Amino acid sequence: MAADTSRVAVVSGTSSGIGAAVAAEFLRREYTVVGLSRRGNARLAQEKGYLDCIADLRDDEAVRTALASVSETTADRVKAVVLNSGVSPDPAGLAEVAWQVAAEAYENNVHTALSLVQATAPLLKLAGGGSYTFVGASLANGYQPERWAYAASKAAMTTLMRACSAEFADDGVVANEVRPGPVATSMTFADVDGEVSDQIIRAINDGFRTDWLKAPRTVAEWIVSISEFPSNGPTGQVFNYSRKVL
Repeated sequence: MAADTSRVAVVSGTSSGIGAAVAAEFLRREYTVVGLSRRGNARLAQEKGYLDCIADLRDDEAVRTALASVSETTADRVKAVVLNSGVSPDPAGLAEVAWQVAAEAYENNVHTALSLVQATAPLLKLAGGGSYTFVGASLANGYQPERWAYAASKAAMTTLMRACSAEFADDGVVANEVRPGPVATSMTFADVDGEVSDQIIRAINDGFRTDWLKAPRTVAEWIVSISEFPSNGPTGQVFNYSRKVL
Protein backbone atom coordinates (compact mmCIF):
# COMPACT_ATOMS: atom_id res chain seq x y z
CA MET A 1 0.00 0.00 0.00
CA ALA A 2 1.11 3.56 -0.63
CA ALA A 3 1.60 5.75 2.40
CA ASP A 4 -0.91 8.53 2.96
CA THR A 5 1.25 11.63 3.14
CA SER A 6 -1.67 13.56 4.65
CA ARG A 7 -1.39 11.51 7.87
CA VAL A 8 1.89 11.19 9.77
CA ALA A 9 2.47 9.14 12.92
CA VAL A 10 5.50 9.68 15.15
CA VAL A 11 6.50 6.58 17.13
CA SER A 12 9.31 6.24 19.66
CA GLY A 13 11.26 3.08 20.43
CA THR A 14 10.82 1.56 16.98
CA SER A 15 14.03 -0.46 16.88
CA SER A 16 12.18 -3.61 18.05
CA GLY A 17 9.25 -5.00 20.05
CA ILE A 18 6.04 -3.03 20.52
CA GLY A 19 7.39 0.13 18.89
CA ALA A 20 8.37 -1.68 15.70
CA ALA A 21 4.99 -3.43 15.59
CA VAL A 22 3.16 -0.12 16.08
CA ALA A 23 5.13 1.45 13.23
CA ALA A 24 4.27 -1.51 10.99
CA GLU A 25 0.57 -1.22 11.88
CA PHE A 26 0.52 2.48 11.04
CA LEU A 27 2.15 1.65 7.71
CA ARG A 28 -0.50 -1.00 7.12
CA ARG A 29 -3.12 1.70 7.67
CA GLU A 30 -1.33 3.85 5.09
CA TYR A 31 0.24 6.45 7.37
CA THR A 32 3.66 7.93 6.82
CA VAL A 33 5.65 6.95 9.93
CA VAL A 34 8.52 8.76 11.61
CA GLY A 35 10.31 6.23 13.79
CA LEU A 36 12.59 7.47 16.58
CA SER A 37 15.02 5.12 18.30
CA ARG A 38 18.61 4.89 19.42
CA ARG A 39 19.48 1.91 17.21
CA GLY A 40 17.24 2.49 14.21
CA ASN A 41 15.38 -0.26 12.38
CA ALA A 42 17.00 -1.38 9.13
CA ARG A 43 14.07 -3.61 8.21
CA LEU A 44 11.42 -0.91 8.56
CA ALA A 45 13.70 1.58 6.83
CA GLN A 46 13.20 -0.44 3.64
CA GLU A 47 9.43 0.09 3.78
CA LYS A 48 7.87 2.85 1.71
CA GLY A 49 6.54 5.56 3.97
CA TYR A 50 8.84 4.84 6.91
CA LEU A 51 11.41 7.45 7.97
CA ASP A 52 14.08 6.04 10.29
CA CYS A 53 15.33 8.73 12.67
CA ILE A 54 18.13 7.72 15.02
CA ALA A 55 18.11 9.80 18.18
CA ASP A 56 18.58 9.41 21.91
CA LEU A 57 15.22 10.53 23.29
CA ARG A 58 16.88 11.46 26.58
CA ASP A 59 18.55 14.30 24.66
CA ASP A 60 15.96 17.03 24.04
CA GLU A 61 18.03 18.70 21.34
CA ALA A 62 18.59 15.40 19.52
CA VAL A 63 14.83 14.84 19.39
CA ARG A 64 14.19 18.31 18.00
CA THR A 65 16.97 17.87 15.44
CA ALA A 66 15.62 14.48 14.33
CA LEU A 67 12.13 15.88 13.81
CA ALA A 68 13.50 18.94 12.03
CA SER A 69 15.27 16.62 9.58
CA VAL A 70 11.89 15.33 8.38
CA SER A 71 10.00 18.63 8.65
CA GLU A 72 9.08 18.59 4.96
CA THR A 73 7.19 15.36 5.61
CA THR A 74 5.66 16.23 8.95
CA ALA A 75 4.74 19.88 8.28
CA ASP A 76 1.06 20.13 9.30
CA ARG A 77 0.33 16.40 9.00
CA VAL A 78 1.22 14.82 12.36
CA LYS A 79 -1.97 13.20 13.66
CA ALA A 80 -0.65 10.62 16.11
CA VAL A 81 2.28 10.36 18.52
CA VAL A 82 2.99 7.07 20.29
CA LEU A 83 5.26 7.22 23.33
CA ASN A 84 6.75 3.77 23.65
CA SER A 85 10.47 4.20 24.31
CA GLY A 86 11.71 2.93 27.65
CA VAL A 87 13.54 0.33 29.70
CA SER A 88 12.73 -2.01 32.58
CA PRO A 89 15.36 -2.31 35.37
CA ASP A 90 16.08 -5.71 36.86
CA PRO A 91 13.91 -6.57 39.87
CA ALA A 92 15.42 -5.65 43.23
CA GLY A 93 14.24 -5.77 46.83
CA LEU A 94 12.69 -2.50 47.92
CA ALA A 95 15.01 -2.34 50.94
CA GLU A 96 18.09 -2.66 48.73
CA VAL A 97 17.23 -0.85 45.49
CA ALA A 98 19.55 2.09 44.83
CA TRP A 99 18.04 5.48 44.02
CA GLN A 100 20.21 5.59 40.90
CA VAL A 101 18.24 2.65 39.51
CA ALA A 102 15.02 4.62 39.91
CA ALA A 103 16.62 7.78 38.54
CA GLU A 104 17.71 5.91 35.40
CA ALA A 105 14.21 4.47 35.00
CA TYR A 106 12.78 7.99 35.15
CA GLU A 107 15.41 9.23 32.70
CA ASN A 108 14.67 6.46 30.20
CA ASN A 109 10.90 6.31 30.60
CA VAL A 110 9.64 9.70 31.77
CA HIS A 111 12.23 12.08 30.33
CA THR A 112 11.98 10.45 26.91
CA ALA A 113 8.20 10.83 26.95
CA LEU A 114 8.31 14.46 28.10
CA SER A 115 10.94 15.26 25.47
CA LEU A 116 8.76 13.89 22.69
CA VAL A 117 5.61 15.58 24.01
CA GLN A 118 7.33 18.95 24.05
CA ALA A 119 8.77 18.47 20.57
CA THR A 120 5.52 17.32 18.97
CA ALA A 121 2.85 19.42 20.70
CA PRO A 122 3.30 22.27 18.16
CA LEU A 123 3.06 19.75 15.30
CA LEU A 124 -0.24 18.29 16.54
CA LYS A 125 -1.66 21.79 17.03
CA LEU A 126 -0.57 22.78 13.53
CA ALA A 127 -2.33 19.69 12.14
CA GLY A 128 -5.58 20.72 13.80
CA GLY A 129 -5.43 18.06 16.52
CA GLY A 130 -4.50 14.44 16.96
CA SER A 131 -3.46 12.12 19.74
CA TYR A 132 -0.84 11.08 22.25
CA THR A 133 -0.89 7.39 23.09
CA PHE A 134 1.37 6.27 25.94
CA VAL A 135 2.51 2.66 26.33
CA GLY A 136 2.18 2.10 30.04
CA ALA A 137 2.40 -0.88 32.37
CA SER A 138 -0.03 -2.54 34.76
CA LEU A 139 2.88 -2.72 37.22
CA ALA A 140 2.29 0.99 37.78
CA ASN A 141 -0.29 -0.08 40.36
CA GLY A 142 2.67 -0.64 42.70
CA TYR A 143 1.76 -4.12 43.95
CA GLN A 144 5.10 -5.70 43.02
CA PRO A 145 7.65 -3.99 45.28
CA GLU A 146 10.62 -5.66 43.58
CA ARG A 147 9.64 -3.74 40.41
CA TRP A 148 9.16 -0.43 42.23
CA ALA A 149 11.66 1.59 40.18
CA TYR A 150 10.03 0.63 36.89
CA ALA A 151 6.51 0.91 38.31
CA ALA A 152 7.13 4.38 39.70
CA SER A 153 8.41 5.64 36.35
CA LYS A 154 5.36 4.20 34.59
CA ALA A 155 3.03 5.76 37.15
CA ALA A 156 4.70 9.10 36.42
CA MET A 157 3.99 8.53 32.73
CA THR A 158 0.30 8.06 33.56
CA THR A 159 0.35 11.43 35.31
CA LEU A 160 2.05 12.97 32.26
CA MET A 161 -0.59 11.42 29.99
CA ARG A 162 -3.40 12.96 32.04
CA ALA A 163 -1.63 16.30 32.11
CA CYS A 164 -1.46 16.17 28.32
CA SER A 165 -5.18 15.38 28.11
CA ALA A 166 -5.91 18.63 29.96
CA GLU A 167 -3.13 20.85 28.60
CA PHE A 168 -3.76 20.21 24.91
CA ALA A 169 -7.54 19.65 24.88
CA ASP A 170 -8.21 23.04 23.31
CA ASP A 171 -5.87 22.09 20.47
CA GLY A 172 -8.03 19.07 19.60
CA VAL A 173 -5.54 16.61 21.09
CA VAL A 174 -6.59 13.53 23.06
CA ALA A 175 -4.17 11.62 25.30
CA ASN A 176 -4.61 8.04 26.48
CA GLU A 177 -2.57 5.12 27.78
CA VAL A 178 -2.46 1.45 26.89
CA ARG A 179 -1.34 -1.04 29.54
CA PRO A 180 -0.85 -4.18 27.48
CA GLY A 181 0.18 -6.60 30.20
CA PRO A 182 2.66 -9.35 29.20
CA VAL A 183 3.90 -9.05 25.62
CA ALA A 184 6.27 -11.47 23.87
CA THR A 185 9.24 -9.11 23.47
CA SER A 186 12.83 -9.07 24.70
CA MET A 187 11.69 -7.07 27.74
CA THR A 188 9.59 -10.07 28.79
CA PHE A 189 11.86 -12.82 27.45
CA ALA A 190 15.52 -11.92 27.78
CA ASP A 191 16.63 -14.41 25.12
CA VAL A 192 14.12 -13.38 22.44
CA ASP A 193 15.73 -12.51 19.12
CA GLY A 194 13.03 -11.56 16.65
CA GLU A 195 9.37 -12.45 16.93
CA VAL A 196 8.03 -15.21 19.16
CA SER A 197 5.91 -17.63 17.14
CA ASP A 198 2.16 -17.84 17.63
CA GLN A 199 2.54 -21.52 18.56
CA ILE A 200 4.86 -20.68 21.45
CA ILE A 201 2.54 -17.93 22.67
CA ARG A 202 -0.45 -20.29 22.56
CA ALA A 203 1.53 -22.94 24.45
CA ILE A 204 2.47 -20.48 27.18
CA ASN A 205 -1.10 -19.22 27.51
CA ASP A 206 -2.53 -22.74 27.61
CA GLY A 207 0.09 -24.06 29.99
CA PHE A 208 0.08 -21.37 32.66
CA ARG A 209 -3.40 -19.89 32.40
CA THR A 210 -2.34 -16.70 34.14
CA ASP A 211 -2.07 -13.27 32.57
CA TRP A 212 -2.66 -13.28 28.82
CA LEU A 213 0.58 -13.17 26.81
CA LYS A 214 0.19 -11.23 23.56
CA ALA A 215 2.13 -10.85 20.34
CA PRO A 216 3.46 -7.32 19.71
CA ARG A 217 1.31 -7.03 16.57
CA THR A 218 -1.84 -7.68 18.63
CA VAL A 219 -0.94 -4.87 21.03
CA ALA A 220 -0.02 -2.64 18.09
CA GLU A 221 -3.53 -2.95 16.67
CA TRP A 222 -4.99 -1.72 19.98
CA ILE A 223 -2.54 1.16 20.26
CA VAL A 224 -3.11 2.42 16.73
CA SER A 225 -6.89 2.11 17.04
CA ILE A 226 -6.83 4.16 20.25
CA SER A 227 -4.55 6.70 18.58
CA GLU A 228 -7.27 7.25 15.99
CA PHE A 229 -9.85 8.48 18.51
CA PRO A 230 -11.40 11.78 17.37
CA SER A 231 -10.85 15.04 19.20
CA ASN A 232 -14.15 14.57 21.06
CA GLY A 233 -13.33 10.95 21.90
CA PRO A 234 -12.05 9.40 25.15
CA THR A 235 -9.11 11.22 26.69
CA GLY A 236 -7.15 10.90 29.93
CA GLN A 237 -8.04 7.21 30.01
CA VAL A 238 -6.06 4.07 30.85
CA PHE A 239 -6.95 1.07 28.71
CA ASN A 240 -5.82 -2.00 30.64
CA TYR A 241 -5.34 -5.33 28.87
CA SER A 242 -3.88 -7.11 31.89
CA ARG A 243 -5.53 -9.17 34.60
CA LYS A 244 -3.80 -6.97 37.18
CA VAL A 245 -5.90 -4.47 39.09
CA LEU A 246 -5.33 -0.89 38.07
